[in-house]
Amino acid sequence: MKKMIHQQVQGIRLSTFMGGLAFLVSFLILLSCLFIGYTQERQSIEQQVLELNEIHARELSHITESLVSSMQHSLEEGANYIINHPEQDVQTEQSNLDYFRNSSSFFNAVFLIKPDKTIVLNSPISLNQAGTKLTTTISIDALKAKRPTISRPYLGKINRTIILMTHPLFTSSGEYKGMIAGALYLHQENRLKELLGTNSQKTDGSYFYVVDRKGNIIYHPDSSIINTNIQENKVVQALMQGQSGKQIVSDSKGHTYLAGYSVISNVGWGIVFQTPIENTNIYSNMLIRSTLLYLIPVILLLMLFTFWLSHRLAKPLYLLAAYAQNLAAGHHGKNRPRLNRWNYEARQLHYAIMVLEEETREKEKRLQNEANQDPLTGLLNRRALQSITNNWVHNRYSFAMIILDIDHFKSVNDTYGHPVGDEVLKMLAGILRSQVRVEDLCFRYGGEEFIILLYEVTEQEVMEIAERIRQTTAVFPTPMGRAITISLGVTLSQGEADETEQLLKHADAALYQAKEGGRNRTVFYPG
Repeated sequence: MKKMIHQQVQGIRLSTFMGGLAFLVSFLILLSCLFIGYTQERQSIEQQVLELNEIHARELSHITESLVSSMQHSLEEGANYIINHPEQDVQTEQSNLDYFRNSSSFFNAVFLIKPDKTIVLNSPISLNQAGTKLTTTISIDALKAKRPTISRPYLGKINRTIILMTHPLFTSSGEYKGMIAGALYLHQENRLKELLGTNSQKTDGSYFYVVDRKGNIIYHPDSSIINTNIQENKVVQALMQGQSGKQIVSDSKGHTYLAGYSVISNVGWGIVFQTPIENTNIYSNMLIRSTLLYLIPVILLLMLFTFWLSHRLAKPLYLLAAYAQNLAAGHHGKNRPRLNRWNYEARQLHYAIMVLEEETREKEKRLQNEANQDPLTGLLNRRALQSITNNWVHNRYSFAMIILDIDHFKSVNDTYGHPVGDEVLKMLAGILRSQVRVEDLCFRYGGEEFIILLYEVTEQEVMEIAERIRQTTAVFPTPMGRAITISLGVTLSQGEADETEQLLKHADAALYQAKEGGRNRTVFYPG
């Protein structure tokens, strides 16, 4: 180790930089290397741009995939509502269809179509298509498919270039009732164009476009070429084969681009993000000019080498001192220094501070877990319940709350003692963990009361879970050898009108009804 340190110190002595002739030779060699390395630098920049463009394309594909899934899910929900509410007058159905289109803002137009190709309703109503028949092959094929579909771009019956998304209408008995269809006008504003149009073209000439599985342009900054087929493009051919990646490609006008591309897996579309290759020439030339410009001042800066060396030695210690001050103030990870390895003392001090910081973080993490966890049952505690429920309410999540407690628990403590009572509480905690889903959360609210938060469930689903917990508890072996029962109160969140205290009040009211009704039962609020 000592020998290695000695060699490193020798490498930075001022004497190695002395000598005008040696400096002149080094300067000329460096200048030659700059020009020789020009080509390699350009290739390096091209590779970096290709990789960045591939990353951009992947990110855009994930965002678009999520949006398309939301659109499909919206149509599915609309189809379910129509099937579950079959006996409505035309005015009500039209209002519901208008509400569906306006509330989601996904589609420019929505149609309700019978199996005989008749358009029953359309929104907006100004399209005046109700009572007419489908005429385009694509829409007719979607109706015959009897499954969710997403079309290629085509000129629709309403004389607009559109993409049609559909979802079939099946009754519970399997009878086919037609389909609900959402139309995206490719030359007008909609949620898809709004998403893709954000920063679609950069100041450096970079831009992206979207093609469908047949090579037709769905989105492009130049709207005049939307619905143009460019399947002869090598990148588009790779996308049509389900491939993602990067390559250099030329368009029909002879322009060369550095392209990154990615498949939108749930629909088979593809996103291409590309940058003009001329940009790399500009960057490379700028690099050469900047380097040459900075080489001249280097000669003068060598005269101040002694000052630089002292500053270089002191800087790591200053950064470590500043970082230690941040740690003392509780700002973990702020301005973390990155040190050169040649400074042995600074490196060792840096290592010691990093170890101390890691130990401090671990202690804080343990304390945080203890603050949010009930020590007896291992479930989350009341403090965690308040924080998580407030967060879910604030974000308007859809969820249910179950509040439950053990019937006649006081008699367990009085008859068998508090240690046995504690074992019963731990037993019930284990039952709760085993009966809920992974995404659900269990809390000990206090004493023998427990609360469960269930994410995105219907009234039927939460009641099934609650009843399963109640029935399991009633037959589960207990530490004192006799069965126990529980009473449960259930409520659902009411969207933006919810408040944490209100949910607790509703669930507690349902629990009270369960107790008054004879215990060992589940009551839904309002009961």
